[in-house]
Amino acid sequence: MSCKTFISLLLLQFFVCGAIGQNIDLIGKEKAFHINGGFGFNYTSTITNDSNRIPMPAFWSANLNVNLDIYGFAVPLSAVITNGKVNLSNSFSQFGMSPRYKWVTLHVGYRQYSYSPFTVGGQTFMGGGIEAHPWLLRLGFFVGQLHKAVAWDTLSVSQQTIPGSYPTNVSTINGNNYYSTQASYSRWGWGAKFGFGKESNFVDFIIFKGQDRPSSLKDAASVTNLVPEENLVLGMNLFQRIGKHLTFGFNGAASIYTYNSDASDISDQLDVNIPLKGVLNKLIPIRATTQFQWAGDVSLGVNYPNFSIQTQYKHIEPYFKSMAISSFLSDLEMISVQPSWSLLHQKLRFTNMIQFQHDNINKYKQLTTSRMLINSSVSVNLSNKWGFDVSYNNFDMTQKKLQAVTPDSIKSHQLSNTFTVAPRYIFANTHLTDVVSVIGSYTNMDGGVQSNGVSNRIRNFYTTLNNSLGLAKGGWGISSGLNYNSAKTALNSLQSYGFIAGVSKSFLNHTLGLSNNNTFLWNKLDGKANGNTYSIDLTGTYCFKQKHNVGFGFNYLFSPANGVYNTRDFRQTRISVSYQYTF
Repeated sequence: MSCKTFISLLLLQFFVCGAIGQNIDLIGKEKAFHINGGFGFNYTSTITNDSNRIPMPAFWSANLNVNLDIYGFAVPLSAVITNGKVNLSNSFSQFGMSPRYKWVTLHVGYRQYSYSPFTVGGQTFMGGGIEAHPWLLRLGFFVGQLHKAVAWDTLSVSQQTIPGSYPTNVSTINGNNYYSTQASYSRWGWGAKFGFGKESNFVDFIIFKGQDRPSSLKDAASVTNLVPEENLVLGMNLFQRIGKHLTFGFNGAASIYTYNSDASDISDQLDVNIPLKGVLNKLIPIRATTQFQWAGDVSLGVNYPNFSIQTQYKHIEPYFKSMAISSFLSDLEMISVQPSWSLLHQKLRFTNMIQFQHDNINKYKQLTTSRMLINSSVSVNLSNKWGFDVSYNNFDMTQKKLQAVTPDSIKSHQLSNTFTVAPRYIFANTHLTDVVSVIGSYTNMDGGVQSNGVSNRIRNFYTTLNNSLGLAKGGWGISSGLNYNSAKTALNSLQSYGFIAGVSKSFLNHTLGLSNNNTFLWNKLDGKANGNTYSIDLTGTYCFKQKHNVGFGFNYLFSPANGVYNTRDFRQTRISVSYQYTF
């Protein structure tokens, strides 16, 4: 954003705010001007012999948060700049503000809008919007750019998709990963919401329209390899609290998604009677590449002081998608039940979750994958000092073939059971606090048999004893513990045992804090010594003049090859520095 554009938007923001919500009677009663916030910077560098484990070898970011209050007008400002290669060729910056006055909120710049789980949520738009809640009305509107145009990179040699927080292309050169955004046309969208009610009882109707702009790219490579897309989503949200103990919720959406908006319009050739066909065709023409999908969920809850049960049914059609949703699973049907209760004045608490789900809703796939999840835990608090937790987790994934010609070798099955016990003891007085805890966990995972006849079964047992001691006088903290881990597969048996130790101390009237944590493990592979695993952590923070905070961190990790978790020796050194100023 240019400086002139930014200043114009800022002035317009204050003008619109004053025109909509200013109340002359209150101006003299409100504080004229108040400002608070902060800005910061952090940098992290990671050196390793396996770059595939590190999504960002070098990373820095700067952030700014400012809250302005002018005669009762709340104007929050935020901005962030990040760069994964420590240069300006692949950086991005974001700036946005959402001034609020009474029941009106305006949005300018990079903002996220959350309308419902299946229509608008999680995506960042560069533009503007408004939310208004006069009386019992729930109104919203926004328009903006979802992402800029990025030309097709013909020089990219090695690319792969890395799942996680950075959905980008990766180029690997000499063992280093370099990140670049994925080629695409400029994508714009707008959305609106109209609802009625309050948070405990409301209904919302939502519309979103998004589309790519083919005119944003003219180079031959982009025109050849990219196709523009278009999307229209209609949704409804409903939440009702019935009496004191019953709640009911519904979220639904229908998505019309065109995967190539250059394809021919076939609206007049359809024999299907589509409701409001004329209106819909003006918003999004039906083309040969257009798909209609829907998604929805229904929930019912019963809540009492010592008992509650939450149930949900969810159905998402295959390939359902909305340009205004960051990501979610499709081709899914799910039922979940979550009962919980407590006894003896909540000294005994039970929490449970049972979930069934499967894909292949339209029976287009050769295999149907079904999953069952069970999570159950019991928390016992005998007193303020003694207590323990017991939990059980089950995951069962099976595949069923629909056609007899489908070979059994491509089917997969996985069954995992985990039992965990964690007793604890807490001692505290005015001089010290001591927490002793034990965690024991056993996991039995059966992944079936590989094509070569080798079993995929893994049995893992883990236990640790920890003691954390804090001394009020002197600001000392001391931690120690013992670890043991055993993992067995059909091919290997790995054991590791060792200790953890750490110390922390505050200095200069608690303005300087230093801490050190260390782990050392002896490893055995198939009964023979297999090197040692060790890590060293050093961190420090220094706060001066009550507004400035400087931090640093150092970590070194070495883990030998064992054939179970590491195929080769792994080394990693990470250094980080940060600065934060608050006002």
